[in-house]
Amino acid sequence: MAAKKKTTKTASKTKSKAKTQKKIQLTFNPIMSAADKFRILLRKKEIKKVNGMEVPFYVPKVEGLPMKLVVAKGEVIEVTEEQLEQLGNWVETEEEYNKRQKFIENMNPQHPETLTWDMIVAEG
Repeated sequence: MAAKKKTTKTASKTKSKAKTQKKIQLTFNPIMSAADKFRILLRKKEIKKVNGMEVPFYVPKVEGLPMKLVVAKGEVIEVTEEQLEQLGNWVETEEEYNKRQKFIENMNPQHPETLTWDMIVAEG
């Protein structure tokens, strides 16, 4: 009976850990770009001694994500809060995204809809 209690306790511990790891959804949605995909190398270089020689090799920078992360436009990926912190400057918060979107919407158009008198006189 003691063994059964241990297994039930470990099962409950893993469930509680799963609940604490909140998944956050990220997507690549460019505003002023025609890009179809976003690529980022999430790897770091480490040196390992093999037979007395130093050999470089790559290891993942963010645990649980591939070393070459490719996200297509509109694709949604899920990351944990720890992975989000490790991504750092590569991820834009929703507030930053909204601020950038408002800035772009408030920009003056490149070509005016109607000509002003100054434009007409300059052409003549």
